[in-house]
Amino acid sequence: MSSLRLTQQQRNHLSLLQKPASAVVELCKSAFDYLINGPNPSRYEMLAKKSSDLGSPEAVQQAVEALISLLISVTTRVGSSSVDMEAILRQTFPELGDDVIEVLEQFVTSKRNFVEGSIKSANIRAYRLVNLDWRLEVRTASRSLLDQCQVVVTMKLYLHTEPKNENRELLAVDISGRSEQELKAMQEDERLHRKDLLVQTDVCSLVHMIKTLEDALAESKTRRIRNIVDGIH
Repeated sequence: MSSLRLTQQQRNHLSLLQKPASAVVELCKSAFDYLINGPNPSRYEMLAKKSSDLGSPEAVQQAVEALISLLISVTTRVGSSSVDMEAILRQTFPELGDDVIEVLEQFVTSKRNFVEGSIKSANIRAYRLVNLDWRLEVRTASRSLLDQCQVVVTMKLYLHTEPKNENRELLAVDISGRSEQELKAMQEDERLHRKDLLVQTDVCSLVHMIKTLEDALAESKTRRIRNIVDGIH
């Protein structure tokens, strides 16, 4: 098994792994806490003050997030638990000492099942966009507006947890000829799996969102994302 592929930025953030093993243990604990409770800036500040080896709170948080990326990479790329994890980590981080490699091996081995289960359970309830309504709205000048006019885009997003035919019109389901029991079942299905969101944004923000989505689409075609998708399914 070859070494894990990490970006140069991730490697820079993981430079803190070259610190003493006791400091790396604290980073691994913080990474797992991040997975459960989200980022905790006060904890990173405390770690930075407690150990001068770790640098600034920002450096600690970046190292924690890079450790999570490493854990996800291991979970999605290394399919079998019988793989020699120590050998993979040594190839990935040849500059690290034996004690730090041992800490990392325990971290990724003990937490990979948690990450794998979280990814699969999140995928079960993931909402998918199945339809979209939108309109342009122009607000003319008034006493509350400093500008002459303001253009906004209002969108209604139809989300569903189950794959749907893109041509299906969710708002115009043919209910003729259906029994009362079938109608109740359909309503219950929609209640459990469907969500409608009404959002409004300005044109500049919409352009930014489109650019972000296009970047995400391009990244979805990379080998790293394909490995994650394979790990989910």
